[in-house]
Amino acid sequence: MLGSRILTAAALAAVFLALLFLASRPVWTVVNGAVLAVAAWEWARLASLRASACVCFTVLVVGLFGVLVWLPHWMPLAYGLAMLFWVLAAPVWLRKRPRDVPRPVVAAVGAIILVAAFAALIELRDESPGLVLAVMAVVWISDSAAFFTGRRFGRRKLAPAVSPGKTWEGVWGALLAVAAYGLSWHWFPDAALPRGSSTGVTSLGFLALGFAVLGILGDLFESQMKRNAGVKDSGRLLPGHGGALDRIDALLPVLPAAAWMFAR
Repeated sequence: MLGSRILTAAALAAVFLALLFLASRPVWTVVNGAVLAVAAWEWARLASLRASACVCFTVLVVGLFGVLVWLPHWMPLAYGLAMLFWVLAAPVWLRKRPRDVPRPVVAAVGAIILVAAFAALIELRDESPGLVLAVMAVVWISDSAAFFTGRRFGRRKLAPAVSPGKTWEGVWGALLAVAAYGLSWHWFPDAALPRGSSTGVTSLGFLALGFAVLGILGDLFESQMKRNAGVKDSGRLLPGHGGALDRIDALLPVLPAAAWMFAR
């Protein structure tokens, strides 16, 4: 199991980096659209939509993504709607853990947050491939630090009814690691931030912390979706890693927030 996880992760990293730094914009857009289609299908299945509705939902989400790429002046609206959900609605949703949310509501939420996240990937890469990597690294560092800190020091459960493996000690470890990483942007701005960015060192640290908190929120929200659906993984696309949503759950709130901050 561990071997398949490592092999899958290595293959994904190699393909992703090659596309990020070498692919043309049309190729990058098409590949992101394909991944979005898989994620949309998985979301529809988690929402318990019928097969025909899953197809319609997937087509709708990919179509909306295409519209935003074609008409980028609408992207800030998508980011704003997504962030309203993540900041205002998602915490309440996680706290109440409702099981009887109407399927159209779950579908609408999925359409907004998926389209906003993948549209953000297009805009962020237009700014700088390094910016995409820097933002995603916040999530990767947060996940890794939370895992190892929680494994070593974890005692108090963060959300036992949603994700029993996560602990508050893991969260604090993640935040410390991410804060240090955010501060490093001050010394290597050309590798991460858009040209002309005047963000101060303190602001960079807090910004990275904010991204980390959003990433944890996204992870917990997808865990709640899977728990409601009675499944362990969102899909079986990636050996040892589950589905596409399982790989991008923490990025769903982080990407539109980063695009709102930097891709203006």
